Amino acid sequence: MDKLTAMRAFVGVARLGSFAAAARHSGLSRSQLNRQVLWLEDSLGVSLFNRTTRKVDLTHAGQAYLENILPVLESLDDAESQLQQDQQSLSGTIKINAPMSFGLTHLTPVVLRFMREYPQIQVQLALSDEKRDPLSNQFDMTLRIGPPDTNPALIEHDITYTSRCICAAPSLLERIGEPLTPDALKDMPCLHYGNLVHGNFWDLQFQNKTHRTRINGVLSSNNGDVLKQAAIEGMGLALLPAFIVGEAIRNGQLKPVLLAWQPPPLLISLLYAPNRHMAMRLSVFVKYIQAAFEQADFMLE
Repeated sequence: MDKLTAMRAFVGVARLGSFAAAARHSGLSRSQLNRQVLWLEDSLGVSLFNRTTRKVDLTHAGQAYLENILPVLESLDDAESQLQQDQQSLSGTIKINAPMSFGLTHLTPVVLRFMREYPQIQVQLALSDEKRDPLSNQFDMTLRIGPPDTNPALIEHDITYTSRCICAAPSLLERIGEPLTPDALKDMPCLHYGNLVHGNFWDLQFQNKTHRTRINGVLSSNNGDVLKQAAIEGMGLALLPAFIVGEAIRNGQLKPVLLAWQPPPLLISLLYAPNRHMAMRLSVFVKYIQAAFEQADFMLE
C-alpha cells in the first residue's frame, strides 16, 4: 500500500473526526479508508486513534504524528502546486504602482525588458507621487521610496538605496553665493518637496546625527522632476535623490552644496501582501527587479 496515500487518509480522519466524513470527502468507501489507516498503524506499530461507537479521537502518538507529518504534506502540496502552475503562471496581469519620476526614468525601461522576456505577462503600471496602499488600491505590489514601511499586513522587499543631496544651478550660486552652513538656507530660495510631512524643514545629517534645518521655501511640488527643472533654471536650491539629479550634476547643470551635511539615503523597496502561494509571475517579477536595480548606481560620490 502507498504510505503517502495512507498518511493523507489519516490526516483526513484526524481533521474531520470521523471515518465516514473523511471517506465522503476523499471519494473513497469507508472500508477502503479504514484499511489505509489500519495499514499505517501496523506499519508504525502504534495506535493512532481511540475508536468508540460514538467518536474517533487521536491518541497521544497520533497527535504527535499528525503534528510531524502536516508540514511534510504541505511542502509536498506546495511543490505539486508550483509544478502545475509552471508555464501557465507565467501569464496573466501584474498591477504595479510606483512614484512618477522613478517610474518614468528607471522603472519603465526595466518593465519593458521584463515584458519582452515574458510576453505572456501583461503589466498595468500606475505612476503617482501619492503614497498608495497596495491592499486598498488592489495593486499586486507598490514600489516605495522612503523610510521602511511599518504596516504589518505588508511584506517589504528591500531593493537598493538612493543618496540625496542639496544642489543648485551654478548661475544661482554665483549670484547669491554658496551656503556654508545649514542655517544659511533660511535666507536662500529653496525648492520644497510638497509631500514631506515636516513642513518647510530639511533633515540633514552630519557625523551620523540628524539635524532639522528650517528653509526658505519659494516653490513646492509633489514631483521631483518639477523641482529639478526649477533648480536648473536657477529658481532655488533643491534637496533631491540621486536618481533625479545625478545626470544634471554630471553634466554641470547642477552643483552639490553643503557636502558635509547630506541627508540620509532613502530605501527603495517593493511592498506586497504576504501570500504563501504567491503567483509565479509575481515572484519572477520581484527577482527581476532586484537583479536590475542591484546593478544601478543611485548613489552620488
